Amino acid sequence: MTESRTDLTLAAALRVMAPLVEMLLREGGTYPQFASALKKTFLDAAPGVLEASQVRVNDSSLSTLTGIHRKDVREWRVAGRPLPQARTFSAITEVFTRWANDPAYCDKRGRPRVLDRLGGPGSFEALATSVSNDVRPHTLLQELIRLGVARRVETAGNKECDKVSLCADAFVPKEGSEEMLQLFADNVGDHLAAAAHNLQADADPMLEQSVFADGLRPESVEAMGTLARQIWSNAFHDIVRKAAVSVDKDREQPGADQRIRIGMYFYHGPQRE
Repeated sequence: MTESRTDLTLAAALRVMAPLVEMLLREGGTYPQFASALKKTFLDAAPGVLEASQVRVNDSSLSTLTGIHRKDVREWRVAGRPLPQARTFSAITEVFTRWANDPAYCDKRGRPRVLDRLGGPGSFEALATSVSNDVRPHTLLQELIRLGVARRVETAGNKECDKVSLCADAFVPKEGSEEMLQLFADNVGDHLAAAAHNLQADADPMLEQSVFADGLRPESVEAMGTLARQIWSNAFHDIVRKAAVSVDKDREQPGADQRIRIGMYFYHGPQRE
């Protein structure tokens, strides 16, 4: 019997889910917990699918599309949609990235400068304000310090004019798992969204490609991993500089309601049978 497109899509989704399920199991997650949580995810996604098909969104159409009982649909609609996630952590990563790459905050060798905490252009206050007007510079600095990627450098005899410096080459939070899990969800979520977008017949394709090889020795894998990091390091600085210019140019302009994420990944493991 020929498999339907739904069957093929489900099989592909299950393959994508395998590492996520393994991660959940390592952290104590169970199937009943995940199945219960997934119900809400289906309902959150359903209105956009219905609207794209010009179908009226109501309890009946949501139940028909998702296969979820109308009683559960009504409970979900009464509870309301979740509030948008706070921008604090996103702003922190933007501050870190600009500080580490923008020539305005780096020395002639491209290394992030020690900044005055307060002041005009070139200060941490100016950097933080250029990224977000929603979160106070002091709040952003305290969070960077808490995460272990920035520190305060007080000047002798005048604590109001202290300086701040970066103390990490890459944004990998040291404190807790919440920030790491948010980075994981954002990065993998957008990567998967790009791949899913490209499966739509009438969609303009987004960049989502990879190179793979097998039959390699560990030494070869290590060499390829080093090459990938070198390529990404060079591309990363160019992309950040261009993105910073575009953000400054487009800020508060009509139609400036889009976002981008550009990434690269390297994975190695045993060959599949």
